[in-house]
Amino acid sequence: MSNKIEGIAVPILTPINEVEEINHEQLAALTDYVAEGGVNAIFVNGTTGEFARFSQKSHQELVSTVAKAAKGRVAVLAGVSECGTRLVIENIKRAEEAGADAIVTTMPYYFPTTSIREQIEFTEDVTASTKLPVLLYNIPPVTGYSLNEELLDHVCDIDNLYGIKDSSGKAENFLKLKERYGEKLKIFVGAEELNYFGLKNGADGLVPSLANPFPKVLAAAWKASREGDWEACKKHCDLVDEMNKLNRFSDSWMSPNIWRKEALAQMGIMSAAFTKPYIPVSEDDKKKIAEWISYYKTNYGE
Repeated sequence: MSNKIEGIAVPILTPINEVEEINHEQLAALTDYVAEGGVNAIFVNGTTGEFARFSQKSHQELVSTVAKAAKGRVAVLAGVSECGTRLVIENIKRAEEAGADAIVTTMPYYFPTTSIREQIEFTEDVTASTKLPVLLYNIPPVTGYSLNEELLDHVCDIDNLYGIKDSSGKAENFLKLKERYGEKLKIFVGAEELNYFGLKNGADGLVPSLANPFPKVLAAAWKASREGDWEACKKHCDLVDEMNKLNRFSDSWMSPNIWRKEALAQMGIMSAAFTKPYIPVSEDDKKKIAEWISYYKTNYGE
């Protein structure tokens, strides 16, 4: 499946009920919805999926549900991030058993792995533990630092190190990664405000959480970029930027994913429940979400 790991890799939401029990039936329905909506891959146990608020056992069950529901239509990427190498490798083994096609990991967090020697050792140990493709997840807001050239120069030739998901949100960082490592590694954009910039500058894919409720918008942007229709690509990416003004409905760090769940709840696909603590969507913003859903159905044939 590694040849499918490009394009739109949706970081899938995790449906739960009010007491935070995972709803696997709704997860399977969401998997089918985004797969039919044209995404190329599904990333399970990412930030969007609230992975840090669920157990390792739950992580494996989530991957298994998505893999079974995907039925080979799209690649399944399993997030395995944890605070230490041993725990990450344990998660990898569970993900393999559950049917993952690739692995995604940040550097260990909580105890920041700021030593380059530690970062190299971690990457070598993790990639050696599996035959699956591995993507490194660059997300400075939660790890405290950005992956740098000293690390990547050392590890970029590892056979199954497949790529980098860059959620730094910095255009210059993406360009450096693409220019320096683009011949060896796939570079994915993880910050939605850089969707068009990334595609225009050769990104191998996007990892947009907005593809949960509105997959056809992102799929259309990717298709247009592959066809060289940059006017159409920009139109779709500008629409994403307009929709994402709702991200500011509260000062919650997770506000984008909170309202995406609300959108899918209004569509009847899954519950809007979110792991606590969180700030619910206001009634006024629910109306704005309903307007975007109507626009999407009218203009993208959903």
